[in-house]
Amino acid sequence: MNTLLWIIQIILSIKLLTVTYTHGLRQSKTEMHDAIQKMGTISRPIHYLIAACTFIGTLGLILPGFLVVSIWMTPLSALGAALLLLVSIYFHVQSREKPKVFVSLVLLVFALFIAYGRWALVPFGS
Repeated sequence: MNTLLWIIQIILSIKLLTVTYTHGLRQSKTEMHDAIQKMGTISRPIHYLIAACTFIGTLGLILPGFLVVSIWMTPLSALGAALLLLVSIYFHVQSREKPKVFVSLVLLVFALFIAYGRWALVPFGS
């Protein structure tokens, strides 16, 4: 179970890093540009906030397990990622003509599974 949780943590972390990159540095992509225009001027600062939060979440998913410090951070980071994914589903439905929420739903399940798994099933240090 520990190995499965690590695999899912790494998958979720890689995806969150891609979100950090696209929402923080690649806002000029055509599909993002159209969504930014549709959501208004507040959209750009929200994208930067999302990029920062996903980067912090990525660190919180991986570093506590490697460093074996503050092991409570991993389930908390997974819950934070789940919250971000819920918000992202809402914003993607609002801003896109053809929202693609399937990946966000799968990642939401991953984040919730990590939170439960690292809190109750196989906490770090056990």
